[in-house]
Amino acid sequence: MKKRLIACMALAVLVALPGVSAASQALFLQKCGACHKKGGTAAPINPADKAGQVWEKYFERGRHPGDPGASGGDLKAIIDYLKAHAADSDQPAAAVIPK
Repeated sequence: MKKRLIACMALAVLVALPGVSAASQALFLQKCGACHKKGGTAAPINPADKAGQVWEKYFERGRHPGDPGASGGDLKAIIDYLKAHAADSDQPAAAVIPK
C-alpha cells in the first residue's frame, strides 16, 4: 500500500512539473526522499528551498553531511533537477517530497 501511494504521488508530481526529466525526478524522490521526508533521518527538502547556484555549490563543496545516496551521473541528474526547480527557476517546486 505504501509503495502504491508513493508511486501515485510521484506520478502526480511528474504531471504537475512539465519539462522535467522523469528519470531525474525519480532519482530525486528515490535517493533524496529516502531521508528527506517527515519522520526521516534528515529534514524535509524540496528544490525551491534554495536558489539553483546554491544547490550546485552545496554539492560541489561537499556540504552534504552524509552519503547523498547517489554518485556520478545520478548525482549530476539530481543536481540538474534541483537547479531546474530551484527558488529562482521558471518552475520552482515546493512540495515534491511528501511530508
